[in-house]
Amino acid sequence: MCGIVGIWAKNSRGESEFSKLSDSLDSIAHRGPDHQGIKLYSKVALGHRRLSIIDTNERSNQPFTDDSGNYALVFNGEIYNYRELRLGLEDRGVSFKTDSDTEVLFHLLKLDREKALPKLNGFFAFLFYDFERGDLLFARDRMGIKPLIMYEDGDKFLFGSEFDSFFQFNIEKSINASALNHYLGLTYIPAPHTLIERAFKVEPGHYGVVSEDQVSIKQYAEVRRNPFIKLNFTEAKSELRRRLSAAVEKRLVADVPIGSFLSGGVDSSVIASIAKEYKPDLKTFSVGFDHPFFDETTEAEQVAKHINSDHHTLTLGRDDFNEHFYNFLNAVDEPFADSSAFATYLLSKKTKEHVTVALSGDGADELFGGYNKHRALVRSMNISRRERFLLGASSTVLGLSAVNRSSKFGQLNRKIQKMKSGLNLDLQERYWHWCHFVSIESVLNILKQKYYRTIKWEGYMVQDVSDSLIADQQYVLPNDMLKKVDLMSMANSLEVRTPFLDPAVVDFANSIPLDYKLNLEQGKIILKETFKNELPENILFRQKKGFEIPLLDWLGDQLSDVLNSELFGQDFVEKQGVFEYDGLKKLIDKFGHKRLGDDIYLIWSLIIFQFWWKKYMLDGKG
Repeated sequence: MCGIVGIWAKNSRGESEFSKLSDSLDSIAHRGPDHQGIKLYSKVALGHRRLSIIDTNERSNQPFTDDSGNYALVFNGEIYNYRELRLGLEDRGVSFKTDSDTEVLFHLLKLDREKALPKLNGFFAFLFYDFERGDLLFARDRMGIKPLIMYEDGDKFLFGSEFDSFFQFNIEKSINASALNHYLGLTYIPAPHTLIERAFKVEPGHYGVVSEDQVSIKQYAEVRRNPFIKLNFTEAKSELRRRLSAAVEKRLVADVPIGSFLSGGVDSSVIASIAKEYKPDLKTFSVGFDHPFFDETTEAEQVAKHINSDHHTLTLGRDDFNEHFYNFLNAVDEPFADSSAFATYLLSKKTKEHVTVALSGDGADELFGGYNKHRALVRSMNISRRERFLLGASSTVLGLSAVNRSSKFGQLNRKIQKMKSGLNLDLQERYWHWCHFVSIESVLNILKQKYYRTIKWEGYMVQDVSDSLIADQQYVLPNDMLKKVDLMSMANSLEVRTPFLDPAVVDFANSIPLDYKLNLEQGKIILKETFKNELPENILFRQKKGFEIPLLDWLGDQLSDVLNSELFGQDFVEKQGVFEYDGLKKLIDKFGHKRLGDDIYLIWSLIIFQFWWKKYMLDGKG
């Protein structure tokens, strides 16, 4: 787990920017505090920050080269099946000088280039330079667990793990209007978009080659629906247990301390329970809140006691939010406003005090139908006229009440209003509508006309509920959930591994019937039933609670000051030229009122955006 930077110079002006590579690596030192390395060629410069996990000896430092010096690799991630791949390479006559997965990947790419990619079980982003061929091969893992961004202008191609590294170079700072609209509606920016023109994210399961100052990008793997496997439910449970156990075992290989996140929900509890079988001294970590509606530490501690792990709990309150607010904002390389990112940041910070690697339960909701929207889609496709009438009546009665995520009543009202608003849309539009945190109307009210774009669905076509799971895996998972975990964990030099996203588990999940996964009453059916004799029943079958922070309650005190600071002042906003000041002021004036509803997420998005703008677009380098 590391940070990478690369430059391909098209001309002498591009080559002159090689001198900035060290500063660029310094900006992402948090991703790899153990070593910094640079390798220079005539047209290519590669840089690496290392977080030592496997073979911590300096012989595995990067950029990794062989004796010829004609090849160089910078690699971020882990290859879990590297030992099996190494045996195959040794049969082909390759000798090794390290015990690292980096060297295995290096020799695979030397011999097989992009044909090696389907063989890899892991998460990765890498740059591989072949001096003899005169080209640069780059790739990102199939699920998009690790990030890889690119920038191109007339002088150069830039590659990096984070945007922080790009702002050290001479780049054009123009806002991508489509990306801005995505961000304000979704709270994140989906690949391939970025907020900066000329920059884009390499999409999951894609690789590319830079040669003769041109780039070509192709797909080598995709998440897709598979033909149904012929297993009854009991057989399918057994197969899921086998594949998940193997996935967890692979991810416990490390030469540094390793633990597991434990939220108290189904997914992390399953992973921690399996990990404890292989690692008797397992440490587990949870974060909770002094707000009872959001706190799940009681459940996490119950699971920890059940599996007998060495458990650590962090309870957060408003004071913690205020204390770490600016450190959190500094960890955001591109505007990203999933509110749970703050909790993930502090959970990672706490976890890093004890271990260098943590397992997580990310991915299970997208694989097995764990979100409320999945059951809502099932219900919406089977809704009766009577249910539609009752929903409309409830919506009208509750319409004057609070719509928020900070109480059971406010959450119920929010769900009812959102359900009603999607019923008259076709399935594709309904799914897209329910992906949004903020309405189009709210975005339109604050954005200058020159930046407003009508954003349409760009992902996997949703024609039934099973399609919505694939769409989540391709779109929401890498761009929101995995982005959040990578960004916040690496800000604290912590590696996070995701067993649910092992290819064998993903392929299996996408090969079983929908009714094995969810119905009107519950999601993740097969996961819960598989582990119902191994974990407390109340943990497995209680109502799902999202991993969010008490945003409405905590957006007071310090953040009230932020909203009244120069960042939201009329002079600043009008010089910035992105937002309509009158619309922005009306939104901010609603702050603190109980009827703010989902606009609280728009305010949160704006706070993060304005801080990012001042740091990068106005002040220059981050």
